[in-house]
Amino acid sequence: MSGELSSLPKAAKLIYEHCLAALPNCVTQDDLSKALGRKVNVTDMSNSLNLLLGKRLLDPLHQGKSLVYRAVQLDEAKWVSTMEGDEQIVYNFIKGSGNEGIWTKTLKMKTNLHMTVVNRCLKSLESKNLVKSIKSVKHPTRKIYMLYDLAPSSEITGGPWFTDQELDIEFINNLKKVVYKYIHSKSYPSKKNHKGSDLLWSVDYNGYPSAIQIHDWLRSTNITEVDLSLANVMSLVDVLVYDGKVEKRPDGTTFRAVRQVEGTIDGYTESPCGKCPLNDVCAVDGPVSPMTCEYFDKWLM
Repeated sequence: MSGELSSLPKAAKLIYEHCLAALPNCVTQDDLSKALGRKVNVTDMSNSLNLLLGKRLLDPLHQGKSLVYRAVQLDEAKWVSTMEGDEQIVYNFIKGSGNEGIWTKTLKMKTNLHMTVVNRCLKSLESKNLVKSIKSVKHPTRKIYMLYDLAPSSEITGGPWFTDQELDIEFINNLKKVVYKYIHSKSYPSKKNHKGSDLLWSVDYNGYPSAIQIHDWLRSTNITEVDLSLANVMSLVDVLVYDGKVEKRPDGTTFRAVRQVEGTIDGYTESPCGKCPLNDVCAVDGPVSPMTCEYFDKWLM
């Protein structure tokens, strides 16, 4: 196939190499004209695109209303050029499904081929390492196919919370503990008072962490090798909020750990003063004052 590439006209070779360098992105004809306009005239551009499409070195795709081109790797183009007609049809539909994959039943319906033919084509494509079958956490009984070199989307795998299509409870719980500990470390001063209770930050304290800060901290600590997105971290924090261990502050962006207090719950303990561990040092001139207590003001509101 490399020999075939070297035998291409100069204009076609320039266009193919430009599209290849743009992978995994696609390029429009306008992109090509801007990049290669001085080297490739309009006529050569049109003829070269048709030549590359005919040799299956470019895939024509649509993005919205625009026609775009994506380069096909030489190894893939080599295999595609040797495929039978039915194989090419099946392969193209699998390729078009991207990292979402395509169910065999959907593949049969779209190709309008008999299931026996579809299965034969799939077996052949698998033997050439062009496609692979994957399992979906949403539809574990379905056999889904996608290109061999693609990684399945989180919709298929379930994202970082699933291992081998099973919800990883231990992994989730351990991450929850780590995230809670971090939020708690930012919610209360580390210095202890004379009775061993944590002191409270003053009302002008601005060190409560946001979801972005929690996400950045997790990535910097290398606690887990799993690449967690910001949305994944937000899900963890939401669970901690539902568990009553973390609360979202009035600013709507930062979080604070809820102090865990043991004892009987009644009308008095439900008020901030009743369950405040600093009640005995709270005074107008004390380290904690009812005049500036943000918890009490929030509770009254």
